[in-house]
Amino acid sequence: MPYRIYILITILSILLSTASGSATPKDISGKVMEETSLDEQVEIFCLEYCQGNQRRGYLKSVLLDQLDSKHYRVIGRAALQNRQVMTNPLDFVLFDHTVIINASGILTPENCELRVEDVYIQNDINNIF
Repeated sequence: MPYRIYILITILSILLSTASGSATPKDISGKVMEETSLDEQVEIFCLEYCQGNQRRGYLKSVLLDQLDSKHYRVIGRAALQNRQVMTNPLDFVLFDHTVIINASGILTPENCELRVEDVYIQNDINNIF
C-alpha cells in the first residue's frame, strides 16, 4: 500500500534528522503523528473494529533506538478504546476497556525496510484483534 511506503520514508527521514548516537531510545511520536498518517490509520482501524459508541484509537508512542550503524529498532504502541456510554434515562458507562498493541521491528535505512519482529496485544478480553 502506498501509505506504508510514505510512512517508512517519513520515519527514515525523521530517523536521519534525529540520529545522534545516543544510547537511549528517542521518542519520535510527535514527528510521526505530524508527518505521517499512522495515527489516522489507527483511528480508522478502531472505528471499524472497536466496539461502543465512544470508541477511539490512537497512537501512544513511537520510539527509535539505534542498534548499529545500519539498523534501528522501532517500537510502536497504540491504544484501541472500546467504550459504550448510555445516556438515557441514566448516564452510565456500560463498558470501557482499552486494548494495547505493542509492536517492534528493525528498520534498515539503506533500503527503507521495516521488518516487524514482534506484536503483543494486551487486554483483548473479547478476542477482537
